[in-house]
Parts: sequence; C-alpha cells; structure tokens
Amino acid sequence: MKKKHNAAIVILAARIPLLFRVISRLQSNWNNKYNYPIYIHTFGNLIDNNLKKKIKDTFKTEIFFFQVETALPTHFSEKEIFYNRNYLNYVSKAFPKKRVGYLHMCYFKTNITKFGFKGCLNEKLKKYSKLLFYDDDNDLEKKIEFDFFDYAINYPIVTGFTSKRRNDEEHRDITQNLWKFYSNYIKNNNLKPIDIKLNSAIINNNENVIYDLEYSCGTFEIYNLELINNTHWENYLDNVNLYGGNYKYRWGDMQVTNLFVRTFFKNPIYNLDLVKNKILNNKIEGSNEFIYFKTFDKYNSKIFNYLLRLKKTIFP
Repeated sequence: MKKKHNAAIVILAARIPLLFRVISRLQSNWNNKYNYPIYIHTFGNLIDNNLKKKIKDTFKTEIFFFQVETALPTHFSEKEIFYNRNYLNYVSKAFPKKRVGYLHMCYFKTNITKFGFKGCLNEKLKKYSKLLFYDDDNDLEKKIEFDFFDYAINYPIVTGFTSKRRNDEEHRDITQNLWKFYSNYIKNNNLKPIDIKLNSAIINNNENVIYDLEYSCGTFEIYNLELINNTHWENYLDNVNLYGGNYKYRWGDMQVTNLFVRTFFKNPIYNLDLVKNKILNNKIEGSNEFIYFKTFDKYNSKIFNYLLRLKKTIFP
C-alpha cells in the first residue's frame, strides 16, 4: 500500500449545527479510506462536550478540538478596522461590527505557518507538511477513490475550484490597497514575479490585474507547506500582517496566498474542479446565513433561528 502523506485536515467551525453532517460526508466519501487526522478549531468555546463525544465516537479518524484566542491588531487604530469603513457601500449594507469573526477567519487562514500564535493554528499542526483547509459549509457529494494530497506534491496550492474577482463595486471594496501593497512589496524587495500577467502589471502599474487572475476558492484548499515556506514566505507574511490587510480591508486569504505563489512558482495552483464535476457543493443546505461573532445568529441561537423562519414565512 502506498505510503500516506504527512498531512492533516483543518476545519474552522462556526456553523456548529451543521458540523456533524459536514464531517460525515467528508469521511464517508473520502477520508474513511485514508484516515487523515482532523483538527477542528473554533473562535471560543462553541462545541459542547456531547457533540464532541458524538463526533469522536462515530468516526474512526483521530479528531481534535481546539479553541482559538482571537484579538484585533494593536499596531493601528480600531477605527481603521474594515467594519468602521462606512463610506464603503459593502460595509454600510452588509458588514456590521458583529461580523468581525470574518476578519479573524481571514487572518487565521492567511497565517498558515504561524502555529501557536494568537488567532492562528494550534502548534500541534506544525509537524505536518501538507494541510487541507476544509470549510464548515462544504458538502462532499461523491465518493473519491484517489488521495487529494497526491496533487500537492508539485504544487504549493491545490484548490477545489477557481474563480475570478469581478471588477465591480463590491470587489473593489474588499480589495482596497491590495495592489498598492503588492507592487510596493515587489519593488522594495527587487523581485520579478514569475507570473507573466503580474510581471507585466508591475511594469505598467496595472492595478486591474487583480481582477484578471483566477483565484483558488478558499473553501477547499491544500497547502504544501514544504514548498510555500521558502526563504520569502515569512517576510511576505510579516509584511501582510504589518500592513493589516485582513483587518483593515477584508483581504481574503486567497488573494494574499495566491499573489505569493504566482510570484515565486512556475506552477503555483492546481485546480481540481470539484464543483464543475459535481463532486463538491461548497454551500451545504442550511449554511446561507451570516455568522455573527460572539452574538446571536442562526447557528447558536434557537430564538434567532425561530425569528428567521418566521421572517421567511411572512416575507417568502
């Protein structure tokens, strides 16, 4: 039998009522064959002991639970945090302060090698060379007879599917200053991106290249840490964190990591095309509502759930 990869699965869980079903589908349609350990992280104590016991007793795979301590950055003012940028249409309509957990998530999923740091992966994952970040609203719909991690041998990122960022108001609102940061980083470090589009954009200062790239999905992401964690990665990541892109501008982990691998790797991203091939549904039934950080939402409040159902009955 082929040797198993030194790999693990990471789930950052907030939609707790859906968690058992998400794991069940992942296990029965793929991981029962390989038994890669699953490390479930939560921002705070969201999973009660009964559910933890049920999960551990049901699945033969090793499953671990960790609480992540989160904190806003202190090297810039809280007024600069994304939810305070009410001059942006996206913020005023859809990003109140109680969605700060989304910013913590962006930080958590960007800082893939900051094991044990506040807001990051547990230090026990430091021993693995490959990690699959699997969202808590994924539904693996078909049986898979191959090892996903095989595709990460020669690629720093393997993704479930890819997508472009439309050059519209919403996506401009959530990519503020991304090009400014990236182009300054390239110039300050005397770098030449391997990616032809990025290199041309640096020469011509074409900030719209941000909307002309295919990005990994973020919901199903394998990282080959042995490839990514090269001599440039820690410096790049420290610069991202110092700039505060995740918290100030709601930069997604996909934009941050994808720009890095496109800069330094000839073959940066492998696309498994799981959605197109109807293998993965990245929005399991019941996962459409926003998650609110440390306040009532559909996933942690029966009262809130009832009010949502009542609203849909009155306003179908």
